[in-house]
Amino acid sequence: MMQAMPYVLPKSMLRSNLVIAYADPTALSDATLDRYYELMLGPGVRATLLARMEQTVLSDPEPQLKRIAAPVLLLWGEADAMIPIVNAADYQDALPQSRLVRLPALGHVPQEEAPDRSVAPVLAFLTG
Repeated sequence: MMQAMPYVLPKSMLRSNLVIAYADPTALSDATLDRYYELMLGPGVRATLLARMEQTVLSDPEPQLKRIAAPVLLLWGEADAMIPIVNAADYQDALPQSRLVRLPALGHVPQEEAPDRSVAPVLAFLTG
């Protein structure tokens, strides 16, 4: 895919790469796919994504996370196949003022998969 991506990006290929972010594949609507597709056409977007995908060594986020002094809300889909929920403990260790909200049956993008379920804890966090 990376070799063709600078020149073409069939929606079917984009869908196959996005659908893994959803616990329920049917939650990836055609409208959402179209939005992602249109965003991919922006100046410099593809080159940036390709550069990110070519990174083979990821940096440890803990030093940056430990610098955060503000309260943090972690929303995590329990069915996240991209960053499993077991990783939440590491984030909580690095963020002493964090609160974890586990979202059952949701994946990596709970705000898209179930906006009604994911906004409630955000609103409670912001107003509490």
